[in-house]
Amino acid sequence: MANKTNLSPLPGPYSPHRKSVEVTALLTVRPLSDGEMKRITRVLAAEGIEVMRPTRIVLTQDDANAVAVGDARAVPASIVPGKPPRPVRARTLDASLTEALTAARGRGAAIKEELLADPEMLNTAAIANLLGMSEEGVRLKRKRHEILGLEFAKRGIRYPAWQILEGQQLLPALPRLFAMLGDDPWRLFRFLRQHHSELGGDRALDALRYGKVDDVLAAAENTATGAFS
Repeated sequence: MANKTNLSPLPGPYSPHRKSVEVTALLTVRPLSDGEMKRITRVLAAEGIEVMRPTRIVLTQDDANAVAVGDARAVPASIVPGKPPRPVRARTLDASLTEALTAARGRGAAIKEELLADPEMLNTAAIANLLGMSEEGVRLKRKRHEILGLEFAKRGIRYPAWQILEGQQLLPALPRLFAMLGDDPWRLFRFLRQHHSELGGDRALDALRYGKVDDVLAAAENTATGAFS
Protein backbone atom coordinates (compact mmCIF):
# COMPACT_ATOMS: atom_id res chain seq x y z
CA MET A 1 0.00 0.00 0.00
CA ALA A 2 1.48 3.39 -0.96
CA ASN A 3 1.24 6.20 1.53
CA LYS A 4 2.97 9.52 2.18
CA THR A 5 4.46 9.29 5.63
CA ASN A 6 6.50 11.71 7.72
CA LEU A 7 9.69 9.86 8.61
CA SER A 8 12.16 11.14 11.15
CA PRO A 9 15.57 11.20 9.44
CA LEU A 10 17.37 9.72 12.45
CA PRO A 11 16.64 6.58 14.46
CA GLY A 12 14.75 7.11 17.66
CA PRO A 13 11.26 7.98 18.83
CA TYR A 14 9.33 10.58 16.91
CA SER A 15 9.59 14.17 18.13
CA PRO A 16 7.66 17.13 16.67
CA HIS A 17 10.75 19.31 17.24
CA ARG A 18 12.83 17.32 14.75
CA LYS A 19 12.90 18.43 11.15
CA SER A 20 10.84 16.08 8.97
CA VAL A 21 10.67 15.58 5.24
CA GLU A 22 7.94 14.11 3.13
CA VAL A 23 8.85 10.92 1.28
CA THR A 24 6.92 8.19 -0.51
CA ALA A 25 6.78 4.89 1.35
CA LEU A 26 5.52 1.47 0.29
CA LEU A 27 3.95 0.02 3.41
CA THR A 28 2.90 -3.50 4.28
CA VAL A 29 0.64 -4.57 7.14
CA ARG A 30 3.25 -6.97 8.49
CA PRO A 31 7.04 -6.99 8.89
CA LEU A 32 8.93 -8.50 5.96
CA SER A 33 11.80 -10.96 6.20
CA ASP A 34 15.27 -10.06 4.96
CA GLY A 35 14.70 -12.28 1.93
CA GLU A 36 11.45 -10.51 1.07
CA MET A 37 13.16 -7.14 1.45
CA LYS A 38 15.86 -8.20 -1.01
CA ARG A 39 13.30 -9.49 -3.51
CA ILE A 40 11.39 -6.20 -3.39
CA THR A 41 14.64 -4.33 -4.01
CA ARG A 42 15.32 -6.49 -7.08
CA VAL A 43 11.79 -5.97 -8.41
CA LEU A 44 12.06 -2.20 -8.06
CA ALA A 45 15.46 -2.19 -9.76
CA ALA A 46 14.12 -4.31 -12.62
CA GLU A 47 11.48 -1.63 -13.19
CA GLY A 48 14.15 1.06 -13.28
CA ILE A 49 13.33 2.46 -9.81
CA GLU A 50 16.75 2.49 -8.23
CA VAL A 51 16.17 5.44 -5.87
CA MET A 52 13.67 3.52 -3.77
CA ARG A 53 14.47 0.56 -1.58
CA PRO A 54 12.75 -1.13 1.36
CA THR A 55 13.46 0.40 4.76
CA ARG A 56 12.07 -0.77 8.08
CA ILE A 57 10.02 1.81 10.00
CA VAL A 58 8.06 1.81 13.25
CA LEU A 59 4.53 3.18 13.71
CA THR A 60 2.32 3.28 16.75
CA GLN A 61 -0.40 0.64 16.76
CA ASP A 62 -3.11 3.22 16.11
CA ASP A 63 -1.19 4.74 13.21
CA ALA A 64 -0.46 1.29 11.77
CA ASN A 65 -4.17 0.48 11.89
CA ALA A 66 -4.91 3.76 10.14
CA VAL A 67 -2.45 2.93 7.36
CA ALA A 68 -3.87 -0.60 7.04
CA VAL A 69 -7.39 0.71 6.38
CA GLY A 70 -6.19 3.32 3.89
CA ASP A 71 -6.46 6.44 6.04
CA ALA A 72 -4.75 9.18 4.03
CA ARG A 73 -3.70 11.27 7.02
CA ALA A 74 -0.01 11.80 7.76
CA VAL A 75 1.37 9.61 10.55
CA PRO A 76 4.65 9.92 12.48
CA ALA A 77 7.19 7.10 12.02
CA SER A 78 10.76 6.24 12.98
CA ILE A 79 13.35 4.47 10.86
CA VAL A 80 14.55 1.20 12.38
CA PRO A 81 18.34 1.23 12.86
CA GLY A 82 20.13 -1.21 10.64
CA LYS A 83 21.74 -1.54 7.26
CA PRO A 84 19.12 -1.41 4.49
CA PRO A 85 19.42 -3.72 1.49
CA ARG A 86 21.96 -2.55 -1.03
CA PRO A 87 20.46 -1.03 -4.17
CA VAL A 88 20.37 -3.54 -7.00
CA ARG A 89 20.97 -2.23 -10.47
CA ALA A 90 18.59 -3.36 -13.14
CA ARG A 91 19.87 -6.40 -14.95
CA THR A 92 20.82 -6.05 -18.57
CA LEU A 93 18.85 -7.86 -21.25
CA ASP A 94 21.78 -10.23 -21.79
CA ALA A 95 21.87 -11.12 -18.10
CA SER A 96 18.12 -11.74 -18.03
CA LEU A 97 18.35 -13.90 -21.15
CA THR A 98 21.25 -15.89 -19.71
CA GLU A 99 19.30 -16.50 -16.51
CA ALA A 100 16.22 -17.60 -18.46
CA LEU A 101 18.25 -20.00 -20.60
CA THR A 102 19.94 -21.45 -17.53
CA ALA A 103 16.56 -22.03 -15.90
CA ALA A 104 15.23 -23.64 -19.08
CA ARG A 105 18.22 -25.98 -19.26
CA GLY A 106 17.65 -26.91 -15.64
CA ARG A 107 14.00 -27.74 -16.35
CA GLY A 108 15.04 -29.76 -19.39
CA ALA A 109 17.55 -31.75 -17.37
CA ALA A 110 14.93 -32.48 -14.71
CA ILE A 111 12.47 -33.70 -17.35
CA LYS A 112 15.11 -35.96 -18.87
CA GLU A 113 15.90 -37.46 -15.49
CA GLU A 114 12.20 -38.10 -14.93
CA LEU A 115 11.95 -39.80 -18.32
CA LEU A 116 14.97 -41.92 -17.52
CA ALA A 117 13.11 -43.33 -14.51
CA ASP A 118 10.17 -44.38 -16.74
CA PRO A 119 10.13 -48.20 -17.02
CA GLU A 120 9.28 -47.83 -20.73
CA MET A 121 12.66 -46.23 -21.39
CA LEU A 122 14.75 -49.31 -22.24
CA ASN A 123 18.48 -49.73 -22.51
CA THR A 124 20.10 -51.26 -25.60
CA ALA A 125 20.07 -54.81 -24.26
CA ALA A 126 16.38 -54.67 -23.34
CA ILE A 127 15.23 -53.22 -26.68
CA ALA A 128 17.39 -55.72 -28.56
CA ASN A 129 15.74 -58.57 -26.64
CA LEU A 130 12.24 -57.31 -27.50
CA LEU A 131 13.15 -56.97 -31.17
CA GLY A 132 14.90 -60.34 -31.28
CA MET A 133 18.17 -58.95 -32.55
CA SER A 134 21.66 -58.19 -31.33
CA GLU A 135 22.65 -54.99 -29.56
CA GLU A 136 24.88 -54.17 -32.51
CA GLY A 137 21.84 -54.49 -34.78
CA VAL A 138 19.98 -51.96 -32.60
CA ARG A 139 22.90 -49.55 -32.77
CA LEU A 140 22.97 -49.82 -36.56
CA LYS A 141 19.23 -49.14 -36.75
CA ARG A 142 19.70 -46.08 -34.57
CA LYS A 143 22.50 -44.85 -36.83
CA ARG A 144 20.19 -45.28 -39.83
CA HIS A 145 17.37 -43.46 -37.95
CA GLU A 146 15.16 -46.55 -38.10
CA ILE A 147 14.76 -46.56 -34.33
CA LEU A 148 14.54 -43.70 -31.82
CA GLY A 149 17.22 -43.68 -29.14
CA LEU A 150 17.70 -40.84 -26.67
CA GLU A 151 21.03 -40.01 -25.08
CA PHE A 152 21.08 -39.31 -21.33
CA ALA A 153 24.53 -37.87 -20.66
CA LYS A 154 26.43 -40.47 -18.65
CA ARG A 155 23.46 -42.84 -18.50
CA GLY A 156 23.82 -44.02 -22.10
CA ILE A 157 21.10 -44.49 -24.71
CA ARG A 158 17.47 -45.22 -23.85
CA TYR A 159 14.81 -46.42 -26.29
CA PRO A 160 11.07 -45.73 -25.80
CA ALA A 161 9.27 -49.09 -25.70
CA TRP A 162 6.17 -47.59 -27.35
CA GLN A 163 7.93 -47.53 -30.73
CA ILE A 164 7.74 -51.32 -30.93
CA LEU A 165 4.60 -52.59 -32.65
CA GLU A 166 3.14 -56.07 -32.98
CA GLY A 167 5.33 -58.64 -34.69
CA GLN A 168 8.50 -56.90 -33.48
CA GLN A 169 7.93 -54.07 -35.96
CA LEU A 170 8.97 -50.47 -35.34
CA LEU A 171 7.01 -47.28 -35.87
CA PRO A 172 6.92 -46.61 -39.62
CA ALA A 173 8.44 -43.60 -41.36
CA LEU A 174 11.00 -42.77 -38.67
CA PRO A 175 13.81 -42.19 -41.22
CA ARG A 176 11.59 -39.79 -43.18
CA LEU A 177 10.58 -37.97 -40.01
CA PHE A 178 14.23 -37.58 -39.03
CA ALA A 179 14.95 -36.20 -42.50
CA MET A 180 12.19 -33.64 -42.13
CA LEU A 181 12.78 -32.60 -38.51
CA GLY A 182 16.55 -32.94 -38.30
CA ASP A 183 18.95 -35.33 -36.63
CA ASP A 184 18.09 -34.35 -33.05
CA PRO A 185 16.37 -37.39 -31.46
CA TRP A 186 14.91 -35.21 -28.71
CA ARG A 187 13.09 -33.05 -31.26
CA LEU A 188 11.55 -36.13 -32.87
CA PHE A 189 10.66 -37.49 -29.43
CA ARG A 190 8.78 -34.29 -28.58
CA PHE A 191 7.03 -34.30 -31.97
CA LEU A 192 5.86 -37.89 -31.54
CA ARG A 193 4.51 -37.23 -28.04
CA GLN A 194 2.75 -33.99 -28.88
CA HIS A 195 -0.93 -33.70 -29.80
CA HIS A 196 -1.44 -32.19 -33.26
CA SER A 197 -4.50 -30.45 -34.67
CA GLU A 198 -3.71 -31.91 -38.12
CA LEU A 199 -4.17 -35.36 -36.55
CA GLY A 200 -7.50 -34.59 -34.93
CA GLY A 201 -5.80 -33.89 -31.61
CA ASP A 202 -4.02 -37.26 -31.56
CA ARG A 203 -0.38 -37.71 -30.69
CA ALA A 204 1.85 -38.36 -33.69
CA LEU A 205 3.01 -41.71 -32.28
CA ASP A 206 -0.60 -42.88 -31.89
CA ALA A 207 -1.43 -41.76 -35.43
CA LEU A 208 1.50 -43.81 -36.73
CA ARG A 209 0.20 -46.80 -34.80
CA TYR A 210 -3.16 -46.31 -36.55
CA GLY A 211 -1.41 -46.28 -39.93
CA LYS A 212 -1.88 -42.56 -40.63
CA VAL A 213 1.63 -42.17 -41.99
CA ASP A 214 0.84 -39.51 -44.60
CA ASP A 215 -1.03 -37.39 -42.06
CA VAL A 216 1.89 -37.58 -39.64
CA LEU A 217 4.35 -36.62 -42.38
CA ALA A 218 2.17 -33.61 -43.22
CA ALA A 219 2.14 -32.57 -39.56
CA ALA A 220 5.92 -32.96 -39.44
CA GLU A 221 6.28 -30.76 -42.53
CA ASN A 222 4.18 -28.07 -40.86
CA THR A 223 6.33 -28.31 -37.74
CA ALA A 224 9.54 -28.14 -39.77
CA THR A 225 8.38 -25.02 -41.63
CA GLY A 226 7.22 -23.26 -38.49
CA ALA A 227 3.47 -23.86 -38.70
CA PHE A 228 3.36 -25.39 -35.22
CA SER A 229 0.19 -27.18 -34.23
